[in-house]
Amino acid sequence: MITPELAGPLIQATALGTFLAAGRVLPRVTDQALVNRDTVQNVMNGVLLFGLRITLIAWISQRSEIGLLDLGLEGSPAIQLLVAFLVLDFSRYWLHYAHHRVSWLWTFHRVHHSAERLDATTGLRMHVVDFVQLSLLPVLLFVVLIDTHAWGKWVVVLVLGIGAAMDAFQHGNIRWNAAHPLAKAWNVLFNHPLFHSWHHTRDGDRCDGNYGNTLVIWDRIFRTEVTGPQPPALMGLEEDQALRDSLMGWHLLRPRSKG
Repeated sequence: MITPELAGPLIQATALGTFLAAGRVLPRVTDQALVNRDTVQNVMNGVLLFGLRITLIAWISQRSEIGLLDLGLEGSPAIQLLVAFLVLDFSRYWLHYAHHRVSWLWTFHRVHHSAERLDATTGLRMHVVDFVQLSLLPVLLFVVLIDTHAWGKWVVVLVLGIGAAMDAFQHGNIRWNAAHPLAKAWNVLFNHPLFHSWHHTRDGDRCDGNYGNTLVIWDRIFRTEVTGPQPPALMGLEEDQALRDSLMGWHLLRPRSKG
């Protein structure tokens, strides 16, 4: 039997494999290898950060069970799921916004934007400070602030799983035909590879937006959508922001050597 503790990593691993394969079948960038140096480094970084999640983050979560606010949703798992999903996605939008608009936070978040090629594993490419913030956000929401003791044990797991799956999908090297009727219908609410590719444009200082994780409505409501009709020509960081392309280079924020 799959337990809630095992379900999260299983969902994420399945999503990573699925959308890596989709990038091979329907690639946006046709000469990009299925597994390249970026892919390997991203996965290695993800494994290291997962170790932090099951130790430090788990320890903090177990000692933070306060549940200040009882929403009175006992016996309504569907509503619990919807509320948890909206609260988390909305909060992630604003945290991501802060990562770009607060200079101290951008110092760490630019590790994620150092990727010049996107694939389903790019979401694993992040600085440890970014990772701690993103991991503690659901702890703050569903352990400290909202009392979820009487909620279905799978509710928060599924909400986090949706976010992990969407993260792999939106970073995927997947060709997205925005003019297709199904794509248009999807784009009413949900993130996709074209939308998120514009978040990674190298011209981020002039075209900064598309912060949503699963829903795109927050970017439209708060006027931060910057999607173009085709993916941007270049992704990654401009020269003055570029980092040395290694795990140590990322976490120590070592600038890329010039010349």
